[in-house]
Amino acid sequence: MKALLLSLALVGLVASLDLEPLLNMCSNPPSEQKKLSDKMTLPASYKISGSVTDWKGLNTYLLMETSTNGFRVLERKKDEQVDKWIQYLSGDKRIEYITKDGDCDEKAAKPEIIKVPRFASIIGNETSSISSIVNGILVFIESNSGYAVKDHVDLVGGVNAMKWVSCVNGTSANDTKVLVEIRYGGDDSIAPAVKGFSNPILLSIRLAELSDFNSTVPINHWSLELDRFELPSGNEANIAHGIYCQGRNETAITLKPLDEFAANLNFFDYETNKSEVVEVLYSKSNKVFIVAGSSFDNVMRQKVNYDGNLKYPNETDFILHDFQFGYEFTMSRGACDNFTGLTENTNDVIVDNNTVLIMKPMENILVEDRLRWVPYENDVDMTGTSLRTYRASDGLDNVVELHLTQDGEVHSINKFRARKIIQSMTVTRIPIASSGLNTGSVQIADCYDNGQYSNNTWILPIKDKNLTDLHKVGLPRFNKAVVETINKNVAPVIPYRVVAFYVENRDGGLSMLLRLSEKTTVQPGNVGYNYTTELTTAELFNKMNASLFSEKMPIVVETITGAKEEWIADASAMKSFPPDTDTGFLGYTGGAMFVLAIFCLLIGVSIGAVGVFVVTRRQRISTLAYQVFE
Repeated sequence: MKALLLSLALVGLVASLDLEPLLNMCSNPPSEQKKLSDKMTLPASYKISGSVTDWKGLNTYLLMETSTNGFRVLERKKDEQVDKWIQYLSGDKRIEYITKDGDCDEKAAKPEIIKVPRFASIIGNETSSISSIVNGILVFIESNSGYAVKDHVDLVGGVNAMKWVSCVNGTSANDTKVLVEIRYGGDDSIAPAVKGFSNPILLSIRLAELSDFNSTVPINHWSLELDRFELPSGNEANIAHGIYCQGRNETAITLKPLDEFAANLNFFDYETNKSEVVEVLYSKSNKVFIVAGSSFDNVMRQKVNYDGNLKYPNETDFILHDFQFGYEFTMSRGACDNFTGLTENTNDVIVDNNTVLIMKPMENILVEDRLRWVPYENDVDMTGTSLRTYRASDGLDNVVELHLTQDGEVHSINKFRARKIIQSMTVTRIPIASSGLNTGSVQIADCYDNGQYSNNTWILPIKDKNLTDLHKVGLPRFNKAVVETINKNVAPVIPYRVVAFYVENRDGGLSMLLRLSEKTTVQPGNVGYNYTTELTTAELFNKMNASLFSEKMPIVVETITGAKEEWIADASAMKSFPPDTDTGFLGYTGGAMFVLAIFCLLIGVSIGAVGVFVVTRRQRISTLAYQVFE
């Protein structure tokens, strides 16, 4: 307490010593008065830094004010406390107040830089901005004269400032007195460093309320100093990332459709410093959605099963959802993991009319459609691309920030909590044709076979074609063409039952290795597909065999240049695989392996007997030697 009283006494002493020479001018006015120029106005656009000090209250704040035709921003800082007011000068002219904690009040009252009723006749009632205080002073000096302090130069912000003093008595004898000190850049001062500002320019204001001009202890004592003048960059009204202002008008955003889409989704968790890359392939035309990666929580947003476990175990690294046939295939390390009917338990599935499962648009898989978005200032990415920015509150104390390209494509999504970023997701597009997930569906046949491999593979030579021709088409296109010709010319078949590969003939020609998996008994999700109407492998092969021999099963392929060709399989040379007879070596038969095993067993027994004999013999020799030397 004593320290506080001592501090107050010292401040009062310093203030009184500083005021005393000026108060003498009020008690003994100089003969020559000086009227200040009323041209000390601020330009239409400015950025000013300075400070405001309450000498009696022992408080000082740093100020920064920026003004343009569209907005005015005032920032006030003391220690770690930063308050920011943004007033929009068009439209509803609302004021948004942002605290250091990130709270945003869109219906805030105006700030008050200096709040002393007695000073209202000098700086005006409106002290919400530096601009309003300057305008109030200009009104004051139009009707009030003062005195120039000669032979005295102060430095304010590196500029030699002129000093002017005015003594305000009030309108009645009982009114308190006010000492007004103004320091400004005059004709003899150094010109401001930034174009747009010129002398005369206001540099500081000091106001002291006193009981009379003979007193050196002020009732109120405030000063405002302006020491840096700049032009605004234009982004001062931008609200920092992670802040969401309630009450702003929400807007309906139009996302660019991603009907045929392949990309890497790069996730980073800032709380665990864990990064994750998930590859996705989405095809509206084929009605498939494929996801590959080490975790699917961020994309699929899977629900917990009835047993409390996640739908997908940690070992799962590949998921295919087929909305045409209603199946879900999962794989682990390249092998089939699970094969089930499609359900509604993941983010990519929409339930229509409470029964039918349909495919959610890819853009809505990335962006939660439950969120309500508010536009914010545009951002620029590392490549200089301008991005449209929207923010939403997710209802869980998180702020979600969405960045779109100018045509509405999703670029990135960030999530904040208490103004700190906790997660980011960036989209890196890749060409669909080069996506490795295109070939993943071929491996799904392992799930479809369900361990049944009997008599389901055939070799069919392709007339007048070789490996060079196949390279111009590519195996995925070739496989797709085979599926299409079977569906068109033979019978409907789910694509995952058909796997087409190739072998090179001894004469350099091309043969197709065709495998037809057996029909499944797994019931699909409700997408309108009747799995019971499919033919068995034997029935399908018989029909296909008839079509081949009647040359009614052409394979229409598309080359990498887009040209279409019709390939014909040679039905007369078709044979099953493995063939019933083959002059080439395909491995040892079971009988041969049995004879070889018996032979190896006999050899092993012989070697063992010899070993026992040798050991026994050495023991006998050792015993005899011991007896001889003994």
